[in-house]
Order: sequence, then structure tokens, then C-alpha cells
Amino acid sequence: MSIPLTYFWPLHAYDRRVQESVLRQFAEAGADGVNFNPSEMQAMMGDPGEILRWKRMIANTGVSFRDAHAPFGPLQDLNCPVPELFPHMLEMHRHCLRLCAAFGVESCTIHVGRPTEYSSDVARLHANLLRALEAVLPTAEECRCVVCIENIWDPTNTAGMLLDAIERFRSPWLGICWDSGHAQLSRSDTPDIPEQGCRAAWKRSGWPDGPDEWSDTGKYLERLLPHIVTCHLHSNDRIQDRHWEPTDSRGLTDWAAEMPLLLSAPRMKQLQNEASVKPDHPVTVREHVESLRALLAFGKTV
Repeated sequence: MSIPLTYFWPLHAYDRRVQESVLRQFAEAGADGVNFNPSEMQAMMGDPGEILRWKRMIANTGVSFRDAHAPFGPLQDLNCPVPELFPHMLEMHRHCLRLCAAFGVESCTIHVGRPTEYSSDVARLHANLLRALEAVLPTAEECRCVVCIENIWDPTNTAGMLLDAIERFRSPWLGICWDSGHAQLSRSDTPDIPEQGCRAAWKRSGWPDGPDEWSDTGKYLERLLPHIVTCHLHSNDRIQDRHWEPTDSRGLTDWAAEMPLLLSAPRMKQLQNEASVKPDHPVTVREHVESLRALLAFGKTV
């Protein structure tokens, strides 16, 4: 099965004078594309000249933006709980979708949002999500870009919550971004220790464990599979969201079980390596590209 492979990389962290050189490294490694990430989007929203600069670099290197991730945070996510900021959040995401259209990007991951100091009322936050999607989906259709809501590990973005939104709208312009690392953290056998980020988040929200909140990765993936449009692949130790390379030997993801399912997703547009380059796991561009390619071998049974 042939499916485009794309890569998150902190392009914004490089001096403007070497960003094109980094794109060339991806071209030389055979990458299909790179992620259009929040930092580039924010730069373009602040300076439209950045749109032209990135278009030139893409034309020069042949490496395009393949998928996108919108800016995120408590007041930028779709369930923004501060009424006076809600319209600003909507306009920001509409702008992001228009930027996607300018670069021919067909999917944009937008966070549902989490319980925060602004609100921990899950019912209210979910209602805000639905209001936001109703307002944003017409722009998604206009821009021919699917809004992808992502599984994380909070009461607001469980499989059940995502599927409720999907079922309410039944829109081809709404789908799911599958995050393998987040799914690992919300397994039923996730360790109950203070350092475990997922359980800590639930306890802060005052929620007990429940049948939807703690799902084995396979069952979780099977529930979401018909609606998955894009995915973030990376690994961790089921304790924290490490964003290690998918093939990092420290990771505990069972790719042999996960990849055949992912590659059978009927709406899948691309696979993304969302590992982060950090001091504890520095990698080269080529290593980053090869790590994702290696996962395809696990999907040969499809």
C-alpha cells in the first residue's frame, strides 16, 4: 500500500537563512512532505510576506507542506471556555484553514482542548467544541481541508467524545487525527505512579477511571478507525508523552498490531512522524525519515 509520509520538524527554530537547506535535506532523504506547524502558521498570520517566502522555498526544494497542525492552548483550542475570546479563536482557525488552502494542504489537526484553570466542566467544554465545529466546518469545506480532532488523554478528548462530535455532524470535512503516543498513555495497563501524566490529568479533573476513559490501544484504534484522516506516530514509555522516534528502542508501542489497522483506515491521507528533536533524543533529518519508513514493514499484512 502506498501512502504519503510526512514529518514534523522544528523548522521555525532555524535561522531563516538555513530553512531552505533543511527542506533540501528532507528532499534528499526522499520525504513526501513536512508538517505545516503552528509556528509557521502564526508567522504567516503576523506577516503575509511569509506565505510568499515559504512558497518560494517549496518551489525550490520540491518538499511541500503535506498536512497541518493549528496553534493550540487553553484559549486557542476549539472548546475555548472564555466567552469573549471564543470569536477570536474561531477566526484564528478559519485563518489557519485559509492558509492550508493557499498551500494545497488537505487536513488540519485542531485540538479539542482540555480541562484547565479556565474551566473543568467537561459538559460545558464539549458543548463549546460542538459550537466551534458548527462555525468552522463551512470554512473547512470552502478550503477543501478536513478538520481533524485529536485523541489526547483528557475527559474532553476520549474516543467517546470524539465520536460524539463526528456523529453529530457526519461531515466529510470533519475527521480524526490518531496520535499513537497519546493512545499509549491511555491504555488500561498504564502505570499508576505520580509521574504518569495521563492518570494525573484525570485526577486533577476529579474523574474516576471508566470504560471509555481507559481503553486498550487496539480497541481504541478500532473505534476511531473509520474516521481517521491523519495520524501522529511517535513512541513513549507509557509514563509521559516523550515524542520519541517511532522506532526508538525505549518505546513500548506494538507497531505490529497498530500499523496494519492504521494502513486500512479508509480515509487516511498521510502518516506523520511527530517525534520531537530534543537533547535526550537528537536525530538527523535522514534518521527521522527512516524511522517512519521502517513502520511500513509492519503493515504488509494489509
